[in-house]
Amino acid sequence: MSAHYKSLARRTNPETVALFPLNGTVLLPGCDLPLNIFEPRYLNMIDDALKGERLIGMVQSEEGRLKQIGGLGRISQFSETEDGRYLVVLKGLKRFCLGEELKTTSPYRQAHIDFTGFEADADTHNAKQTSEALSESGRSDRAALTVAMKSLAKAINVQVDWDTLKEIPLPLLVNQAAMISPFQAEDKQSLLEAATVDDRRRLLIGLMHLYASQITDDGDQPTQ
Repeated sequence: MSAHYKSLARRTNPETVALFPLNGTVLLPGCDLPLNIFEPRYLNMIDDALKGERLIGMVQSEEGRLKQIGGLGRISQFSETEDGRYLVVLKGLKRFCLGEELKTTSPYRQAHIDFTGFEADADTHNAKQTSEALSESGRSDRAALTVAMKSLAKAINVQVDWDTLKEIPLPLLVNQAAMISPFQAEDKQSLLEAATVDDRRRLLIGLMHLYASQITDDGDQPTQ
């Protein structure tokens, strides 16, 4: 499946995409994003996407202004509830630069997008696992991330199956952790915009230690 999505990410280059602005949420390559869709305009967006290539552009917004970097996702799972909601899972393909918004009669926003500079994102889908164990010993990149993850998990009192994480290739682990960590919107955007997975890993480690320290000192999570 990873090779399939790597190929798909490389050859999928739409000039325009429907936009789903959702503050506090980013979509990174190789990761799944579950969505509960209930607003009529976004139900319409999903309907239209399912008729085509099943593509959605996830972007953050601040006071109605869209961030310039977003994540292109493809609907990989879809179901409809009895009360009319759509339960959707987006698979992150690659990032994009936001261009000019389209003048359209659709109830949802659409825009031109460009993938220049994000060509390497496709490689994340086919990232390989190493034989290195997930532990706090050693000086490896993975070990440093594990220390930070355990620090944050302890601070927010979250139980994690660390053995399961051993099976996740490091680039995918970095991206998934960046998506689900309880960071403020601007910090998640910084993680999204990091030039490389290695840059993202270093930033993620720093943010995890910072948030863990703040939570420990204040006895609560930082204000979102």
